[in-house]
Amino acid sequence: MTSDRVERTVAWAAVAVMVALSAWRRWTFLDASPYPMGVDGYFYATQLRSLLESGHLHWPASPLAFWLMAPLAAITDPIVGAKLGAAIGGALVGVPAYALGRRVGHSRGAGLIACAIATASGGSFYLSVEFVKQGLGVTMALTALVALARALERPTRARLAIACVAAIATALTHKMAAGIVGVIAAPAIVVELRARGWLDARRLRRVAVIAAAVLAVAVVVGALFPQRFLSLRDARLAFAVVGGPARWSLPALVIGSKSLWIGHDAVIAAAAALIAIVAIVIGRRNDTMRAADLAIALAFAALALLIALPWLDVGDQQGLAFRLRLVAFLPAAITAAFGLGALATLVPARTRAPLLAGFAAAWFLVQPPTRDEGVVRAHPAMVAAIRALDGVVPPGDAVVATERHVAFMTAYYVRIPVVLEPSQVPREHRWRLLTLFFIGDRSSLDRALLAARAQPGLVPPRGLHPGNPNGIVLVAEPTWEWALGQVSARTRAWAQAWHTL
Repeated sequence: MTSDRVERTVAWAAVAVMVALSAWRRWTFLDASPYPMGVDGYFYATQLRSLLESGHLHWPASPLAFWLMAPLAAITDPIVGAKLGAAIGGALVGVPAYALGRRVGHSRGAGLIACAIATASGGSFYLSVEFVKQGLGVTMALTALVALARALERPTRARLAIACVAAIATALTHKMAAGIVGVIAAPAIVVELRARGWLDARRLRRVAVIAAAVLAVAVVVGALFPQRFLSLRDARLAFAVVGGPARWSLPALVIGSKSLWIGHDAVIAAAAALIAIVAIVIGRRNDTMRAADLAIALAFAALALLIALPWLDVGDQQGLAFRLRLVAFLPAAITAAFGLGALATLVPARTRAPLLAGFAAAWFLVQPPTRDEGVVRAHPAMVAAIRALDGVVPPGDAVVATERHVAFMTAYYVRIPVVLEPSQVPREHRWRLLTLFFIGDRSSLDRALLAARAQPGLVPPRGLHPGNPNGIVLVAEPTWEWALGQVSARTRAWAQAWHTL
């Protein structure tokens, strides 16, 4: 066996170890609770159960992630299947990260650095707990970019077909992942076409027609299925990504006085981008590196710097800025592989591979094996409260919840219609499902709901929580309207605005 083959085998063995250990860490964390974890935990369980029972999703969404997790759910159950899919699918990001990192870093050691950052970062772990579909989407996105880089290097029909299939699979998995592929792939494709001399006037018109056709199809599909694929409505979110005060510590999310950093991945991404810039400035980029690969590396560096802008509007849990900060580990991994791989040329050739591999191993080992920052857990009392809804809501009526995780939990345990917007349900069929967080402990609304229990002619609010009568409470619409009449105009306006989480 040649030394190159030995090195390749050792490198892939190291990737396998990091991926397997990362998947195990995620699984043991998720399996510590008998309930789904995360705000959207019951969303995935409900979707998988519906897929197994009826062959289609309960709510419209990008479908591929659920189809990939469905066999695991069929072998176990929807909750366990979702956890296994989250752990395995999230950890597998290390495989394409290694492949792409090796390419842009021009060494297997650089690829190992990309794998270590991708599998051990806070954001990668958090996605497996809170946003499973996005975690699988990131894995798909990197896979598509690896396939694209290979196709650009040698554009055979097979490689081009694989790249197209991988890109479509990414679009079927997660919206943001599809957007990342588009942003990173576009400059690489343009550079490659120019390098091959295919951007003359005649061919440029052909390329423009093809690009316009692809864009038109994407716009139409997005318009027809806005909850499943990227649409113009999602594109508008990009214009709101910057705004608000500068936050130099680069938190992922700010809610009131509380900040969430998720392992400071945005800071790491910014540092990796600066290392890449330094490597280019001092001329330590490998001269044999293909222009398309360099374009991919620089696009990731630009994405890292965008994510690290202190003016991102991270005050919205549903905003694009929060989701971008969660995937900061992605540009951090690829950009670090490029920059450190280039700077490694400053040391003797025989020490480069051990140095880069040692950095990757040290990085992976010093990261916390599990992280619970920002993780939302289902409390047994909350689960008991939702289960107590069974048989309470009349057939044909629907529940309007104040929080997403409550809505998903209700759909999973009680199997009744539940929405987040009151306007989606006619008044005569509408029941409000309120949490104490929404009501406010000892607030005027809290007192009004307690007083409503003694009012003749009203359906009394039904307290479901075992520890507090308004901990989680079901309120008929006429009773809700009466309660709003007992509070101040300011409180009433706030409650009627229906601020969902």
